[in-house]
Amino acid sequence: MFLVFAITSIPLAYVGGMIEIDTGIYKKILAILLVFAILRMLNVVGNEVGIIKKVKVWQGLTVGGSIGFFSGLIGIGGGIILTPIILLMHWGKMKEAAAVSALFIWVNSAAGMFGQLSSGVTISKEAFILVGIAVVGGFFGSYFGSKHINNKLLRYMLAFVLLIACVKLILT
Repeated sequence: MFLVFAITSIPLAYVGGMIEIDTGIYKKILAILLVFAILRMLNVVGNEVGIIKKVKVWQGLTVGGSIGFFSGLIGIGGGIILTPIILLMHWGKMKEAAAVSALFIWVNSAAGMFGQLSSGVTISKEAFILVGIAVVGGFFGSYFGSKHINNKLLRYMLAFVLLIACVKLILT
């Protein structure tokens, strides 16, 4: 299933990464895309069903290319959009959606980053410090989230944080 999305998402994530957009437009696009994550966290979209349909090639190419382009454009991996779509369209169950999305995020992030680098963007030394902080924070967040916090509470907390981010992005 991954390949049908990746064929168009990788080159279009690269193209999206080469494009510089206005900060205001960037914020609005990101806010809209975060709504997918909020709806998924609240189980409004993307619930599993018993019947799984095969992804038609044209559907996978269209969805993959569209998500890939916006992923490169705003610097996200696209799994936040792909996972609910896979579940909504009944193309897979949660485990398949998570597996496809994890690889999809990686390849789109790499393609978008190469697009950025080819357009002259440079990575500052401070960025590596932020990556280190994110890794440490991710480790502790994963540990406490999996061992000490109820899954339902964790979903609501994350949805609330994402909602605040959306409102902030829209209003600024």
